[in-house]
Amino acid sequence: MSAPNTIVGLGARTDHIATVPNLDPARLQLSSEEGTVLSLVGRVERIDAVLARSSLGEARTIAVLLALRAKGAIVPARVVQRGQPAPVVDAAMAEEVDLEPERKKEVIELERSLDSMDHFAVLGLKPGAPAADVKQAYYNASRRFHPDRYFGKNLGSFRARMERIFRRLTDAHNVLTQPERREAYLKANPALALAASAATPPPV
Repeated sequence: MSAPNTIVGLGARTDHIATVPNLDPARLQLSSEEGTVLSLVGRVERIDAVLARSSLGEARTIAVLLALRAKGAIVPARVVQRGQPAPVVDAAMAEEVDLEPERKKEVIELERSLDSMDHFAVLGLKPGAPAADVKQAYYNASRRFHPDRYFGKNLGSFRARMERIFRRLTDAHNVLTQPERREAYLKANPALALAASAATPPPV
């Protein structure tokens, strides 16, 4: 059976990830495994290339990559070929609506990433974040993305985009704050459970 093309929390295997500029590994207290995998990422690398080159095995490498992302060491990267157009994004940014350009860009980029994001990531949380943090993150995100906040304003196509984002936020909140559904979700995505353990410092 072939491996799934999309890795929850990272994206498609053909997507790129990059090391955060000016990263200080010592400050993050990376483990030896995390340091090794981070070196494979380098400045920017495709996910499948990192998995192929790692000696840790695919499952463990995925868990370490998720832990690195949770610690803020790596981020998704978009590598655009020179001269390649981006008509969908450009058209959306050019649409005349009652939103600031920064908010329009935020909505476009988040909506485009939803399918590759796990429930923790869509709320801006590290894997394994407790229910209390989930509730607070959902509250904060709802204030930014709930379409009703912009009642009476012209949102154009952005209303549908924000409604999709809000539905995804609500789904993530409902799963991660209900113990049985949360447990089932983590069992279905064991790499997230491993990442949560890897990102949690050992007891003193």
